[in-house]
Amino acid sequence: MLAMRQKNEMGAKIYFFCPILSMLSKSLLKKFDTFVFDLDGTFWWYPNLVDGTVEIYRKLTELNKKVIFVSNFTFLDRDGIVRIFRKNGIDVEKEQIVTSSYVASQLLKNKVVFPIGRGLESELRKNGVKVSKGEDADVVVVGHDIRYNYDKSSIALKILLRNNSEFYTTAYGRIWIFKNEIVPGTGIITAGLEYCSGKKAIMLGKPSNFMLKEVKKVVSGKVIYFGDENKADIQFAKKAGFYSVFVKSGVDRKVDKKIKPDAVLSSLKDLLKYL
Repeated sequence: MLAMRQKNEMGAKIYFFCPILSMLSKSLLKKFDTFVFDLDGTFWWYPNLVDGTVEIYRKLTELNKKVIFVSNFTFLDRDGIVRIFRKNGIDVEKEQIVTSSYVASQLLKNKVVFPIGRGLESELRKNGVKVSKGEDADVVVVGHDIRYNYDKSSIALKILLRNNSEFYTTAYGRIWIFKNEIVPGTGIITAGLEYCSGKKAIMLGKPSNFMLKEVKKVVSGKVIYFGDENKADIQFAKKAGFYSVFVKSGVDRKVDKKIKPDAVLSSLKDLLKYL
């Protein structure tokens, strides 16, 4: 803790304490075995990568570090994310990517699912989940869907009004940056169905324990996590026991005093200074 001193209105000296964030350094980063990156707002602004990320990935692989991507991004399935990365010069495998769509596919293998969103639907199908486009489904799962309409909401609502139905969402995001434009996030669909059905959706993405379970399967050794959202990223990293780095160039631009990261970067490109 650092003691800070200032004077009050009467001229008296008063002291208050604030936490000291750790400073990143080359020696510190050498201690980590796995580097985990959030996608939206941290590693990319879909479909464009953040400056410096290609070089960051190259240097980490040269140092034999494991690199994992963890995201509530469901617009594409994992194969689609791999294509975007490879198009931009980063040769990743889908096994390095954990999305909330993938989490849904692992949790709901024995269910009949009504999925909202093409990326989510594709991930479910590729992992052997039975998908239905009608009211015979047992489960509604919300992903990001730019073609969401009244017909889809009507089918989802009819399923959710049944007593034995289940309701999940991959994200509660308010906004999403899509091709440099601010558009509604997945939360607009989730919130609407919650209001109409009276059911609360179970969160599958960060910072849920469902996501944590899948992430724990792919990381190893000491883990450092980079993300731009206080709750979805820093809170998630702390729950996991990872060293957390808040990246200020994304959705949340200020550190939440209640959710303190271990370190802060102005942008992910600054990481290059320490590699």
